[in-house]
Amino acid sequence: MDGMDHIGDIGGMGGDAALRTDRRVALLDARRDACLAAALRGIHARLHPGTSTVYLVTGGPADATEGDSDAPAMLLPVMAVDTPLGFTLTPGMPTDDKRFSSALAHRTGKPVIWDNERVRRLVRSEPAMIQYVPYAMVVVSVPIRTQRHRFGILTLRWAPPREPSAETVEFLTDAADRLALELEALAGQGARLEPPPAPVFIPERPESPEHSGTEWGPASSTGFLYRFQRLATGLTAAGGVRDVVATSLSEVVRPFGGRAMALCLTERGRLRVVGTAGFARPELRGLDGLVLTGHCPEADTTVGLRLLSFPSATALHRAYPGLDRYDDDSSAWLFLPLIADGHAVGCCVMAAERSCTLHDADLSVLMIMLGQVGQALQRARAYEREHLIARSMQHGLLPRTLPHLPEIVSTARYLPADAGAQLGGDWYDMIRLPVGSGVGSGVGLVIGDVEGHSLEAGGTMGQLRSAVRAYATEGHDPAGVLNRSNRLLAALDTNHFATCCCLWLDLDTGTATIACAGHPVPVISGPQGEGVALDVPVGPPLGVDAESVYRQTEFALKPGSVAALYTDGLLDLGHRDVDTGVALLHSTLADGRDEDLEILADRLVGAAGSAALRVDDLALLLVRYDGHSEGPYGHVAQVFVQRRDLRHVGRLRHYLHELLPGWGLAGLQDELELLLTEVVTNALVHADSDVDVRLREYPDHLRVEVRDSDPRPPLLVTDLGPGETGDAEAESGRGMLIVDALASAWGSSPAGRGKTTWFELGVPRRG
Repeated sequence: MDGMDHIGDIGGMGGDAALRTDRRVALLDARRDACLAAALRGIHARLHPGTSTVYLVTGGPADATEGDSDAPAMLLPVMAVDTPLGFTLTPGMPTDDKRFSSALAHRTGKPVIWDNERVRRLVRSEPAMIQYVPYAMVVVSVPIRTQRHRFGILTLRWAPPREPSAETVEFLTDAADRLALELEALAGQGARLEPPPAPVFIPERPESPEHSGTEWGPASSTGFLYRFQRLATGLTAAGGVRDVVATSLSEVVRPFGGRAMALCLTERGRLRVVGTAGFARPELRGLDGLVLTGHCPEADTTVGLRLLSFPSATALHRAYPGLDRYDDDSSAWLFLPLIADGHAVGCCVMAAERSCTLHDADLSVLMIMLGQVGQALQRARAYEREHLIARSMQHGLLPRTLPHLPEIVSTARYLPADAGAQLGGDWYDMIRLPVGSGVGSGVGLVIGDVEGHSLEAGGTMGQLRSAVRAYATEGHDPAGVLNRSNRLLAALDTNHFATCCCLWLDLDTGTATIACAGHPVPVISGPQGEGVALDVPVGPPLGVDAESVYRQTEFALKPGSVAALYTDGLLDLGHRDVDTGVALLHSTLADGRDEDLEILADRLVGAAGSAALRVDDLALLLVRYDGHSEGPYGHVAQVFVQRRDLRHVGRLRHYLHELLPGWGLAGLQDELELLLTEVVTNALVHADSDVDVRLREYPDHLRVEVRDSDPRPPLLVTDLGPGETGDAEAESGRGMLIVDALASAWGSSPAGRGKTTWFELGVPRRG
């Protein structure tokens, strides 16, 4: 359990004095702090290290033996001597991370000495540590423990490096043992030993008798440097608004006694809540979208640049009689402006313990930190908007939906790399081929990749996809399409080249014709899981040489075969070689040939790794060729519902009344009506897009797919947080709960521009 979640239990430690009203506990906390301060001062005065720090284990004393699975998870700094290098102390580490001397000493129960070379190895394995150990040093860590309790670690660093003598280590061990006995006695009396949000920095000598280690506030010089460094490090690493909010909570709000916060930014004369922590959703309904012209604390803070502080909700509502929020009278309330680029860009609403008091020095430090938070929020929000625009453009260039044909089942996936707010060039397409294109009743499968990530690459991809589709619908074969597209791309003079693969499939005979321009050859698994070897002449990428001539080859595709057309992002080239990736793809297709195609596609995409690790975009077009049905079953049907046309949901019921008897499935009418209307209504309300409904009959079940343009998965009501059961998301969750209860199977997967939500109903045995 993380001690930083217990701000109310910290007491005097960390400069958060007077947070508790229990006088006895406060006195015990003062004795604890004085005990730590006396031990540190005595050690520092004798050995003169660069830094002297006490780390405690999260959760207080641990009645644990070595290897106890219930041992606390983290070592966090509690107190350090205020020296010029004091603010560079390591902020914390897991107790089982043996890369750190403190963690190793804690696990072994023995002193650990690391020379400078060992410290450098740590930095090489964890580059972020250079921020805390940028200079040469020697580190000694000694456990603070008794026979029953493991409290933490005493760590000293000497810079420049100085080899500690045996007498030095013995002295440290004795001092740590004495400190452990004192902490054990205090813990037995009820003293709290959880680490605070930030360590106390004590002067080398007490300034006066009354300074016993309990009155060093967060604005002390070294404490300020430490907190500011931690905040700067966290904000620099923040990848989005969520990261900025998390860093602000841990490094700004909690160290100053806060228990909850809301960060708001201005947008067209209103406040928008961009991040919260500790507030229930109902508390924020009156805040998000608040007009800044009214008389309220948030507007007065943002527009009037005022720092407002109220010791209770009663005092707050006395100042603002019409206020309809912040009713918790056990909290003090603070309203602080957020500044960026010299302007007020929003405000921070903070709820703290009522006894929390911030002095002028504290407020000065807090406002400097919130200035950094405001700047980071502006930066993160701008990045996320740019990223959203880029992704929207990217998905807009992909097919809205794939053709629905009785002879094949298809699905697609597109996932961007974690490469910032840039457009990628991966695309796929599925084209109904005209009569006279060399196939009887045919479909064209296309996959391609324009090199690079940029607006130009995305624009080139859009042009190329349109050209390939135009040439295909004119009746050209795969080689002819690539020859013409190559000359077009060379004439565009874009400085981009592209790879592409075209596979034309005759749905009547299973004959496939394929041509490739620098692109990976599709992987095909036969009906028994056997690999289908393709001898495909792969020409150069499009746009490299306008005079290149592409050739094609034919092969037979048996019913039950599954074909995967993909871009190289699917092979996760950053983490395995091409041959290994292709072999894994073959194996996954063979093992999953009888699975639902949506589930198989999810497994293939999941094998390529998370977005944080993927170095390239990923596109996948997955097709199973079923051929013509030889029995009475195998019907397919498709119906479109226009965006926001909720009346069409009622017409779906009439459609099913006419459709199902002809399929011999009239007995499924009631269940199918209920499930389909729930899923379609959910898509119309939440996706705000056209909805494509597809029904496909199998001998033992009926499958229904509902495709929309919103990639977010539908919610089950059981996944919603407390207090959210009355909103629109909860209504959606109830609808999906019905699907979960009645369908024999269901799921949802991102597919192309949006998602596919599907469900299945078992079909009674028919004569």
